Amino acid sequence: MHFKILIVICVCVRFSADGIPLETSIEDLKNYFSPRVIGGENTLEGYAPHMVAILVGDEVIRLILCGGSLVKPNLVMTAAHCLTDFQIAGGLTNLFHAVVGSNNWNTGGIRVDFQNYHIHPEWDPVLIKNDIGFLCLTKKVELSKHLQLAVMNFDFVGEEASSVTGWGWVAQWALMPFHLQVLDVNTLSPEDCIERVREGSSIWWPNAPHVNSTIEICTLHSTGRGLCFGDSGSALMSKETGTQIGIASWAFTCARGVPDMYARISGFKDYIQSIMELY
Repeated sequence: MHFKILIVICVCVRFSADGIPLETSIEDLKNYFSPRVIGGENTLEGYAPHMVAILVGDEVIRLILCGGSLVKPNLVMTAAHCLTDFQIAGGLTNLFHAVVGSNNWNTGGIRVDFQNYHIHPEWDPVLIKNDIGFLCLTKKVELSKHLQLAVMNFDFVGEEASSVTGWGWVAQWALMPFHLQVLDVNTLSPEDCIERVREGSSIWWPNAPHVNSTIEICTLHSTGRGLCFGDSGSALMSKETGTQIGIASWAFTCARGVPDMYARISGFKDYIQSIMELY
């Protein structure tokens, strides 16, 4: 069983009635409440100006669902699974919107609404493949110091230093930060990724999807540092070139020391370019 927002439920770990791993120590619990994506850090204001917070709700009650990246002044790229639950006849529910231009999704920034969307025609929610989609804004935003376009990297990436930003849970206790978090990670070679996912599957997720390295790229930091709920759709950026190389897609239970999976930008070059040309 898996959640579409990045994470699967781990059926192999014993939990208390409050949902805390029974083996968790007091020191571990203190770390759960540190203000960061599991293992990440607060970003400086203006860091990652391409980041988009995708939300649902109104001015009274709203929740952050996913991240995304601004790829044109009126186009956001994100994960396909971030969009599917909000489809209605004729488009998307009007409670579905986004905030751009701020590292705090709850204050500041600019609210933007959507008039159209695109989901990859071969999106497979069972195997979690081709997990890429786009949201078209009702009007173009004005770029600024705090609002910039993500530059796509269509070269095949092997092992290199990278970083991911997001507003996802900072712990398995479902704490979601208002402030954007960043985590430095390393991308793995396809062979290393496949082997590590195979090893993780034997412990955490026996029916985990297979890894398709032509359209997926994975990262790994360490146990206790990785993606969690709410980070889906967020951009994986190359630290060497500053370009986007992936879109956060799926992972094992938050930061279990198993690779996190991203849709590989180079694997969707034709699709990405075809959608961007429409806008």
